[in-house]
Amino acid sequence: MVNIALIHEAPIPTWSCRQLILSFKNLGARVSYLRIQKISIEISRNNGIRIHYGLKEVETPDAQVVRSLGFALSIEQFFRRIQALKIISDLGVFTINPIESMIIARDKFYSLFKLKENNIPIPSTIVTEDVLLAMEKVKEWKEAVLKPLMGSLGYGSIKTNEADIAYNIGKAFLSINQPLYIQEYIRKPQRDIRVFVVGDKVLGSVYRISYTSWKTNVAQGAKVVKAPKIPEVEEYALKAAKALNLYYAGVDIAETPENGYVVFEVNAAPLWRGFQKATGINPAYEIAKFVIEHIRR
Repeated sequence: MVNIALIHEAPIPTWSCRQLILSFKNLGARVSYLRIQKISIEISRNNGIRIHYGLKEVETPDAQVVRSLGFALSIEQFFRRIQALKIISDLGVFTINPIESMIIARDKFYSLFKLKENNIPIPSTIVTEDVLLAMEKVKEWKEAVLKPLMGSLGYGSIKTNEADIAYNIGKAFLSINQPLYIQEYIRKPQRDIRVFVVGDKVLGSVYRISYTSWKTNVAQGAKVVKAPKIPEVEEYALKAAKALNLYYAGVDIAETPENGYVVFEVNAAPLWRGFQKATGINPAYEIAKFVIEHIRR
């Protein structure tokens, strides 16, 4: 029986994790839900590499499905968790998504660089620790979004057309040792497109629509409806996932009147409740099937 480790930091499995557990079990696999903070690696002088979960030693899984590395971590915690998962991966365990790729996707700026490197259209973006440069960029772009370098669900993102507001926000960020991530504001028709990719296949796309806010995150109240099949959008989504070496991803794309389609972000551990409700497609089953097929090759 295929042995799957499903890894997250939450004490109780999230909705998406529960869907994965059900899908793996329906496909005949054994699944263990592991909290990442309780996974420890021992490099033993006499017994090789040992994996501990709490006080218990556990067997090496056939695959690890990493859904969360955790939030608000110290640099030491972050590297310890990365090291543990990377060592498990180096033992020959199929890891989805690859740890290096998850780190790149989590870093919004470097992931944009990789997209640009692969000729994928992106918004103009800068990361800096200079508030005066931040002010100049707001003036140049007329309207800009300041957001956390590592964040999710749209939380902490602020749109402004005032250089002085950028200055005050920048000073606040720098006071807690956070760099300034500044992106030109892309005007879009009150919606963006979330494309769900698994392997080399697009499962489907949804519009995320907001009539009351410039943010189109579902966590911020956006409505989700099924989007039509748009070949150009699907091509960009597949290219973006491939550029970051992700086995599955949620790719956020905007339609713009001036610049065509623009890729905002690639999420290496996307949520999909809204997507599933709108499309009737269950990404958890597709991910589970992809993992098991990969192991059995």
